[in-house]
Amino acid sequence: MSDGTYTMVERRKASPNGAGHYHISDHYPYRVRVSINDQEVASTSNAIILKEVGKSVYNPGFYIPAEDVKKDLFKLESGFTTHCPIKGEASYWGFVGGPEPIERVAWSYEAPLEYSAMIAKHLGFDQRFATIEISPASSLGNTMP
Repeated sequence: MSDGTYTMVERRKASPNGAGHYHISDHYPYRVRVSINDQEVASTSNAIILKEVGKSVYNPGFYIPAEDVKKDLFKLESGFTTHCPIKGEASYWGFVGGPEPIERVAWSYEAPLEYSAMIAKHLGFDQRFATIEISPASSLGNTMP
């Protein structure tokens, strides 16, 4: 199951940057919490896990819906963007909720390429600065037989 309806082969064929650079994304069925300097900055059960292959196989990334992020702890950094050939233009967010600000700790694709529409209005976090914690399914009320 990938992107709800696409297989890996279909995603590779559909990639705007060619079959050698693509991603697979899925709704992540567990609670994801993000903290910076031991302060919780996001918590959701609606994260998207994105697995990307390009020049290498990248570590999976979690994209958190913007409404589940404590946006008052962040400031949009003007004047700095990056471009991904399969996701589009990324804007960056600095963390301003601690004693020292941290630049470019998160990014978002507010208007991603159609290929990556599923991550619109979601934030990804740089794991050099942010701790990602996954809670087991039982914490969401799911039980295993």
